Amino acid sequence: MGDKYLAVLVLLSTILSYFFLPFAVGEETRDLCIDMSTAYDQGFKWYNTNGSLPAYMGDHYLFNGGKASNMYQDAVSLTSIKVGKAFALSARLSIHIGSKSTNPRDEFTIFVTDDTKVFTGDEFGFVVRQDTASLYGYLQSPRLYEFFKEFRLADLTIGKEESINLKAVYSEIDGRALIRFFVNDVNVLVHDFPVVTGENLYLVVSSKKLSPQSIDTSRNYMKVYSTCIVNLPASRIDITAQGLTQESDYMYRLIVFTNIAILFVMLFMFLMMVRLSRQLRRLTDKS
Repeated sequence: MGDKYLAVLVLLSTILSYFFLPFAVGEETRDLCIDMSTAYDQGFKWYNTNGSLPAYMGDHYLFNGGKASNMYQDAVSLTSIKVGKAFALSARLSIHIGSKSTNPRDEFTIFVTDDTKVFTGDEFGFVVRQDTASLYGYLQSPRLYEFFKEFRLADLTIGKEESINLKAVYSEIDGRALIRFFVNDVNVLVHDFPVVTGENLYLVVSSKKLSPQSIDTSRNYMKVYSTCIVNLPASRIDITAQGLTQESDYMYRLIVFTNIAILFVMLFMFLMMVRLSRQLRRLTDKS
């Protein structure tokens, strides 16, 4: 009977390790990313106005400036991620501005938001303004005195496609929240932000063209190779390097499943040893 109880305890420890190991590392590590391995990730709503959907190109999505006026291309996540005290919005892009547009509202954007209906809640992210050929970081919240603030982070070269790695890292320490904006891993701006720990945030990628139809800005485009919202461990609140990605999350899960498989093999070997011990005991008793 003792052997059976021991086997049950080993089995229970294996099952518990599967369910509770993710909590042992501290912060939640789940991420929210656009899946680039298949066309039009079903976790996102893809839609357009006066144009076509963003073009899936195999390893990236192409958002273009369009020729028609009042043209939008959008990818809006249908699910949200509950964010902790440290998380990052990251994106790997290529941007090409062939010519400046005539409307300051012609833009490419990548941002996080708690509201995908009227977009008047807590938001922050990145904007490429086609009229100035510049990259901006922005903050928005009904709890900010100005409600909306925008900061120029970099200028783009007209007629040249530029590859850019972007990251906006939110961190909360002692009830105070900060957002650090990174361009190509260089911290270019730090600003206060209201505390959003525990909120559910969505990921949005958008292209907007409102300039007159006679003004052709179709030579402007943004290629999106990856974009994610990722919860970061508490020990990396002051992070300056790249955050977790889908690949690192996959490796984490692979390690967990590998450990579970090893535990089951050890359990099987233990049960075989118990059985062999009993058989040897019977033979000894008979002799």
